[in-house]
Amino acid sequence: MKNALVIFLSFLVICTYGCESNKTRVAEGAVIGGLIGGAAGGIIGHQSGHGGEGAGIGIAAGALTGALVGSQINKPQSPEAQNAPVPATSQQPAQPAPQVLQTGQLSMQQIVDMAKKGVSDDEIIKEIKSTNSKFNLSQEGINYLKNAGVSDRVIAAMQGN
Repeated sequence: MKNALVIFLSFLVICTYGCESNKTRVAEGAVIGGLIGGAAGGIIGHQSGHGGEGAGIGIAAGALTGALVGSQINKPQSPEAQNAPVPATSQQPAQPAPQVLQTGQLSMQQIVDMAKKGVSDDEIIKEIKSTNSKFNLSQEGINYLKNAGVSDRVIAAMQGN
C-alpha cells in the first residue's frame, strides 16, 4: 500500500509540473479527477471490503474523466507566450488561418501562416500596421521567422522599422 501511495504521489507531482507549459487543462483535470475519483472509489470500495481496488478504479476513472473535461478548457495565454516562437511541427493545422485576420494583436504564428500561404509582404505589413501589433523579437524569434519563410521586410515591420 505504501508503494502505491508513493507511486500515486509521484504521478501527481509529475502531472502538476507539466501543467504550466500545457496549453489546455488536461493534466490539471486528470489530477483533480484522479483525486476525487480515488477518494470516492476508496470510500465506496471500503464499504464492500475492497478499499484498495475501489480507490484504484476511482483514480483511473476520475483521471480519465478529468483529462477529457480539461482538454476542452483552454488556458489564457500571457502576452509573452503569444509572441514566443512556436517550434515547427510536421502536423498541419486543422483549420487554415484566414488571410484577413480579426482585429487585435497578431501572433508570430499568424504571420508565419500568412507567409506560408503566399500572402504578399505588403499585405502582411498592412495587417501588422492595421492591427497595431507589437513584437519584441529575440534573435531566436528572428531565426524562427526566417526559417519559416518570413521575409526580412516583414520582420523589419514586426520590429517597428
